[in-house]
Amino acid sequence: MIQLENVTKVFHQGRQNVDAVKNVSLHVGKGEIFGIVGFSGAGKSTLIRCINFLERPTGGTVRIDGVDLAGLNDAELRRTRRKIGMIFQNFNLLSSNTVFENVAAPLRLANAPKRERVRKVRELLDMVGLKEKESVYPAQLSGGQKQRVAIARALASDPEILLCDEATSALDPQTTESILELLLEINRKYKITIVLITHEMHVIRKICDRVAVMENGEVVEQGDVLDVFSNPLQPVTRNFIRTVFDASLPDSLLKKLRELEQPGQLLRISYAGEHAAEPIWADLAGRFGLRPNILYGNIAQLKDTTFGTLVVRVTGEPEAIRAGMDYLAERELKIEVIELAD
Repeated sequence: MIQLENVTKVFHQGRQNVDAVKNVSLHVGKGEIFGIVGFSGAGKSTLIRCINFLERPTGGTVRIDGVDLAGLNDAELRRTRRKIGMIFQNFNLLSSNTVFENVAAPLRLANAPKRERVRKVRELLDMVGLKEKESVYPAQLSGGQKQRVAIARALASDPEILLCDEATSALDPQTTESILELLLEINRKYKITIVLITHEMHVIRKICDRVAVMENGEVVEQGDVLDVFSNPLQPVTRNFIRTVFDASLPDSLLKKLRELEQPGQLLRISYAGEHAAEPIWADLAGRFGLRPNILYGNIAQLKDTTFGTLVVRVTGEPEAIRAGMDYLAERELKIEVIELAD
């Protein structure tokens, strides 16, 4: 659906060149929700604007359904952009237009008949939960309602792709949840491919199928959300995940654990899906004679999959501990030994 190959974007500021995006390659499948996460200045906003050529890449290739956007003339590029809706952090609504008029704007530009405009706008406002607000002006709406209007407007031209540029960053947590649920509903109902950028790992966890992590203009890690959460490879990815699952233990507790003389092993264990309901810790005690002490636990939903993290101190005979760890590995749990050395 969307293919980026070695995309770069360089901005010229006086005598300096700023490499905003550096050799990024991504593939987004049809109907997928793909997240791009990064701290401020990572290059994610520039990257998403390269997808629809609001920023023309300095180098590399952007293909939509196999078509190289760089090879299109202005008229062809405009037609292609009609397939790509976009919503922004600050909504970008026309303050002098009513809700109805804001949503109808793309249809007017496309010279859609009036009857079709009315039908389409009312259908979309009903879908985003604002059918009673069509005569209201943006200043009379809450932030969440404004974003719902912006989403309806982006869908007016029946896009195949929806780009979301920090769409929930200006919203409170409860409103963020409702907007994410709406995006998930849109994806499932209309099979629209969604690419969203964010600096909040919660957004990735909630609705995304896959994620790319950006740092200093580069994609440093990408993969299925579950794989990235259970096995983050880069420090920046681990920092993001800690904002959702912080499985680090207090220094005071680690000090006490170092002082214990009883042989044991401190483990960080990640698990997903059906393993959340299995009696694993009872098996460790019953089959191997081990005594697992759970020091930390967190379980949450990664879109449609249950994901959990535990920190456990397992005590017992060394051979039994090794056998127990082998048993956990056989159950396809990810096991990390936490070192207690000063």
